[in-house]
Amino acid sequence: MEFFHQGLDFQLWSIIEEGDLLVTNERDKCTDEDKKKISPKSKAKSILCCALSKKEFNKIPACKSAMEMWEKLRLIYEGTDKVKETRIDILVA
Repeated sequence: MEFFHQGLDFQLWSIIEEGDLLVTNERDKCTDEDKKKISPKSKAKSILCCALSKKEFNKIPACKSAMEMWEKLRLIYEGTDKVKETRIDILVA
């Protein structure tokens, strides 16, 4: 997923990892600079949504940002740090 986002636009993956670019104006008062910030944010969310099955998509409907979507999916599939440590312990034993 990281390579796919970076391949389309390198900035997209940083939006997922670091969070959305901040836009302070209301929608009807958006400047061209604000629109430049909104476009990659929307693109990153769209790519994530298109990559998910309907079942996976239904797990993240309340997420407002691409970063929030990614973190929720990461926790669902990888688990918390404690879960990861437990899995490693099981494999080593």
